[in-house]
Formats: sequence, C-alpha cells, structure tokens
Amino acid sequence: MKFLKGVIISAISALSLNAQAAFIDFNDYVVSGFSNQQVSGSPTVSSDGRELSLDGNLWVYINGVFEITSDTVLYFTVEATGVEAEWYGFGLDNDNVVTASTLLQLGGPTISRVTDLDVYQFGDGAVDLAINIGSYITGTFSQFVFVLDADSMSGTSLTFTDVELCSTGDLCQSTSSVPSSPTAVSAPAAGSLLLLSLVLLVSRRKI
Repeated sequence: MKFLKGVIISAISALSLNAQAAFIDFNDYVVSGFSNQQVSGSPTVSSDGRELSLDGNLWVYINGVFEITSDTVLYFTVEATGVEAEWYGFGLDNDNVVTASTLLQLGGPTISRVTDLDVYQFGDGAVDLAINIGSYITGTFSQFVFVLDADSMSGTSLTFTDVELCSTGDLCQSTSSVPSSPTAVSAPAAGSLLLLSLVLLVSRRKI
C-alpha cells in the first residue's frame, strides 16, 4: 500500500509540473505608453484579445509577472503594414525606463542601440516567429514592452498576434495541435485519479 501511495503521489506531481501556457489575452491588461516613448498614435486590442495593434510612433507595455529562463521561447505572429517604420521590436522591463539590454529589435532599416535579431523585413506580411528569448534576456519582469518606432514618418502600423511565452515542461498552445478555441486543461478530476489508482494497483499485483 505504501508503494502504491508513493506511485500515485509521484504521478500527480509529474502531472502538476506541466504548466498550461496560453496566448496572452490583451483584454486582461491595461495597455499603457512606455517611458516617454508614446509620441503619437494609439494601441488597439482585438475583440478576442489575441491581437495588439500599434499605429503611429509608440512603445507600449502591459503589466504582469513575466518569468524568463534560459530555455524560454517567445512565440507570436508579427505583421507591419502602412509605411515602413524605423524599427520594430519588443522587450521586458521593470522600471518604465528604456534599457537597451532587455530590448530586442525584430527588424527595420534603422540601427538602434538594442540587439537586432533581423528576423522581419517590411513587406514580409504576417510572419510566425519562435524566438529563444532566454538566450538574450533572463529574469523576472513586470512589464512586457512592444515597440513601433517611427520618429521620422507617419502612417506606420504593427500587429502582434498569439503572443505566448513557453518554457520546458509547459503545455504550449503554439506547438500543440489545438482547435482555434482551445479547451482549457484542468487539474485531474477525482474520477481520473481513482482510475489511475486502480490501474496502478492491478499493475502492482502482476509484478
């Protein structure tokens, strides 16, 4: 019985270690101007919360707890439209002050002070990206920053869609074969645990 109890506890622990990641629902956050960088234009969130669109010349952020480890991957779709901006990017922060070391440039013709990944060119359309953000930035942050930098032009737009942070052990929507409206994965129900107990008990008797 002690052996069976130990196996059940181990199985439950293993299940609980697989966290359920999810696309960021921007409707759950207040989108605010970052530092003094919201010069013109405004952010717009889609009705389903999966898209954040920037129009003009602005950097914005959402508040939360964003933990980035060395194996964290950032999944999202990006699309720039209208007029080509100076540069497009994202980053993380804690104090609402521009910190080059925690910002990443996706693309754009202007060379900025931040690391340029050079993974997006204006005219590419909507592109799905998977960036090992943990190779560039690690730590726990309270601000997720999105950048549309266009000091010298107008008519620029940038959209981020299905943004998701995933680390090892997470159940990621971006890498799963899930329907467009994914079903939430809940903790094992009591019935499921009882079934698991019976299966393990039968297996134990056979050994």
